[in-house]
Amino acid sequence: MTGVKILLIEARKVNTRSYSVDLLKSNHIVRVENSTSKAVDKIRKFAPDIIVLDAASMRTSGTRLSHRLHKSYKKCKLVLLVGENTKLTHKPYIDITLVKPFTSRKLLNAVKRLAPLPAGTWRELGPLKLSIKQRRVQCWDKEKRLTPKETKLLQVLANRAGSTVSRKHLIKQVWETDYLGDTRTLDVHISWLRRAIEKDPLDPRLLKTVRGKGYRLDVSNTNNKHGV
Repeated sequence: MTGVKILLIEARKVNTRSYSVDLLKSNHIVRVENSTSKAVDKIRKFAPDIIVLDAASMRTSGTRLSHRLHKSYKKCKLVLLVGENTKLTHKPYIDITLVKPFTSRKLLNAVKRLAPLPAGTWRELGPLKLSIKQRRVQCWDKEKRLTPKETKLLQVLANRAGSTVSRKHLIKQVWETDYLGDTRTLDVHISWLRRAIEKDPLDPRLLKTVRGKGYRLDVSNTNNKHGV
């Protein structure tokens, strides 16, 4: 993986080594900004793939700036670096949060997880794109990383897109069992998938329930350009 465009926002450092050193050594394209007021302007000009916000170096939680950056450029992934005493609350626009201290390898791994994938690694089904290898799904204007079980479940549904897949078949394929005594686990995973791919998980348009039978993945175009 090379050539990921990264905007690193950090305080101007004197005695502390910048994270840009390790990012550049890994062949990434890095721009460093020390001014939070200029960062929003730079994001539009530079159009990064990933923003690394070192909030800890600025002695802030980074919540407000993260929100401003997200509003300015929603396509960008965001890695937030915070101090160990920072009170963390889940924010949907923050993709990965790293708590200091951590190794540079951990940051590089976070960048690797969020880096754009080559076109040929995606399976496209209407508005939905799925990467089995990276366990990532893109749908509408969002991208999510899936668990192994969520990935397998979506893969099974995608393989039979447009058709109803029975609960028995899903459980057998994903959990490798014929036991149907408790199907709540399947229902929970379906609800998690809906959060990942639906505009409104409470009013699903893609992943539909077929009462008494199972579930069906409805997409406008089931032409599979990139098989996985």
